[in-house]
Amino acid sequence: MSDLGYSFYPTHPGEVIKDEFESRGISQREFASKTGLSYSSLNELLNGKRSLTPTMALLLETSLNLPADSLMFMQTKYDMQTARKDRKLLARLSRLPRIAALW
Repeated sequence: MSDLGYSFYPTHPGEVIKDEFESRGISQREFASKTGLSYSSLNELLNGKRSLTPTMALLLETSLNLPADSLMFMQTKYDMQTARKDRKLLARLSRLPRIAALW
């Protein structure tokens, strides 16, 4: 499979958001409290242990002026790069016939 020119290590959107928090001097607890998010959900997102949801992306867009669609694209790209490195999935894909050429 092609890597489509992506970097070797995928970037989770939580890394970018965490950098924003740090550069703006925003604490996770304060942000969670002011936005109605649970601290644990936010912390898991910022540490790459939870996927960004459209709801959370829109919340971040409204509160921090970070484009929700760009954040969601980053999540999709991260998920695809991660899936392309999943050995079980790659083995399964290698066993699939190329049926598109038959139709």
